[in-house]
Amino acid sequence: MPTTTATLSLSSSDLTSASTAITATTVLKKAGERSLGLTDTSGLARKTTTASSVFRLFYADDYTADKAHKIYLKNMSTIASEYFTITIDDEEIGRLYAGDFAFFPWSAKDGTKEVFTASCADTWQVADTLTFDGVQVNAGASASATAAILRATIYPNWIVTGSGDDAIFTAKRSRADQEIDVSEFVLVDAASSDATFTIATTTNGLDDAADIKITPSVATSMTLEYMLINE
Repeated sequence: MPTTTATLSLSSSDLTSASTAITATTVLKKAGERSLGLTDTSGLARKTTTASSVFRLFYADDYTADKAHKIYLKNMSTIASEYFTITIDDEEIGRLYAGDFAFFPWSAKDGTKEVFTASCADTWQVADTLTFDGVQVNAGASASATAAILRATIYPNWIVTGSGDDAIFTAKRSRADQEIDVSEFVLVDAASSDATFTIATTTNGLDDAADIKITPSVATSMTLEYMLINE
């Protein structure tokens, strides 16, 4: 089991009327544990930006919510006026100016993921195809067989469940611009079999996950060092 120790030391001879020296040390543990350490990490990395746009460092939907994840960030700039604005769930938590670093807990709260049901109906033949999310599926010999194939297919942005004539699609990440309708499926009724399907949205996606985002203060080159330690 990995052992990761974090130490913070604060010292000043003139911040207050007396010298200040604070040192805090902890061994990073899993949520609710006294002996099990955090086992996973993104690895230490750097991101260089060349635009003053918002960048996502970590998607909350990619990690288990309400755990003892830890984030390390450091602004590698040497220009005093340059900073990164750090936000979680679009709430600004502060700025990292040149040379500043941060180490803080992250709950990775999930957002609201789009969920819809694709229902197959009428007559399907094996020559028919249905394409969605860049993936083409060859149909089965019936509506239920086609729905079963949809459920067994791996999609880049969706997880599929369901039963019978239905395939229930759940987005892998929360987004507000992912509303799906029939026009986003391409049905080729090659066998002239009168194959049909309908779309019913169960949950509208919202971009409200606790993603870690950074916004550089300038459009010129800036570099952020970062690392996630997670369970």
